[in-house]
Amino acid sequence: MDELKDIFISPLSVEDAEDLTGLLISSRKKYSEHFIPFPFELQVIKSILASKQKDRYFGLWFDGKLVGFYMLRGFDQGYQIPSYGVWIAEDYSGKGLSKLTLQHAFTFCRLNKIPKLMLKVAPDNLAAKNIYESFGFKFSEVDNKIGHLIYFKEL
Repeated sequence: MDELKDIFISPLSVEDAEDLTGLLISSRKKYSEHFIPFPFELQVIKSILASKQKDRYFGLWFDGKLVGFYMLRGFDQGYQIPSYGVWIAEDYSGKGLSKLTLQHAFTFCRLNKIPKLMLKVAPDNLAAKNIYESFGFKFSEVDNKIGHLIYFKEL
């Protein structure tokens, strides 16, 4: 057996902006086409990480390398229900990391007395829809601005 490598989740800071930007821009455009929360630009990502107050951005690290991240955002805009979003590097997709972030998000929300979680998913992103539905997210409506499906989960 090869040496075991560690995986951990930790909050992202401004110091992680370059790693996150590099990770996002190195992905194939087709792979990231459904992930549209913000431009994949260093200054934008630095600004987001520097100005966040209640919003949360968590990095997924494997063997000391950033391999994905997830976010709970909307608090800083005054929403009571956070919006969950996740992005995992293509080389690490399909290995359970998205599911790990969901469990982490559920626990974070429960411990912080946040009763509900929201997410949006592109209608043709069947893999993501299947994961979210298997975790108990329920379809609510269509976001008329971007055509994504809106799901909620009671915690």
